Amino acid sequence: MQDDMKYVGFGARKLTESIHLMTGCFHLTVDGNAFHTHLSAYLVVGQSGSMLIDTGHPKDFKKIASYIRSVVGEDLTYIFPTHEEYPHAGNLGLLLEAFPRATVVGETRNLHLYFPNQYVRERFQQNKTGDVIDLGGRLITVLPAVIRDLKASYWAYDDCDQALFVSDGFAFSHSDPSECVLLSEELSQKPTVRDARQILDLALYWSRFADNSTVVLELGQMLDRYLTKMICPAHGSVITDPSRLIPVMNEALLERP
Repeated sequence: MQDDMKYVGFGARKLTESIHLMTGCFHLTVDGNAFHTHLSAYLVVGQSGSMLIDTGHPKDFKKIASYIRSVVGEDLTYIFPTHEEYPHAGNLGLLLEAFPRATVVGETRNLHLYFPNQYVRERFQQNKTGDVIDLGGRLITVLPAVIRDLKASYWAYDDCDQALFVSDGFAFSHSDPSECVLLSEELSQKPTVRDARQILDLALYWSRFADNSTVVLELGQMLDRYLTKMICPAHGSVITDPSRLIPVMNEALLERP
């Protein structure tokens, strides 16, 4: 069977009263294995501000922009690309044009090279881990990315809904095309170590060769500090049963090929 990648389509749903999922899904065939993987962005809305975490896939830009407008109008406050890689920041230029009052937060030190005109307009705010962004009634804390492909990557934590936004972390594949916007608890087949390893091997190939015990330790320390009810990855179903799936991810990280 030939390796292949096909775009399945876009979906969106409200996760809580204040957090929204927007995701494009891809059907992949790799080494004879067929599965789906997400490319998601999240809109978090507070009483006085809103934040888009990651930017979604450029082919979904019009739908993403339309969905954001249906929730906050033109008043998107912040855009938070977790890192500069195309799946996470590919829509940034279009979003800056579509939402002219939005400020980009997170790791922004290279963005003047891509968007010099927006830099002149002072639309980039450099953050460090531990910084807190107040959306009104909820705080977004900038966290280090424990599982990452680029060093200059961030995660984020919403204190109100106790949601952890993990970018490339917790990426589980799925197989049913009708389940692309379902939560982990809604899937007909629960994510497995194999589902996690498929994405790790593709997106984070270094994980095959590294001693990931430190990653597992740091992840545990973060989850001890930040009580988490929901894990929101860029490349997997939203995890609403973290107590069951955190051990699965840990096992996938520690498994050696």
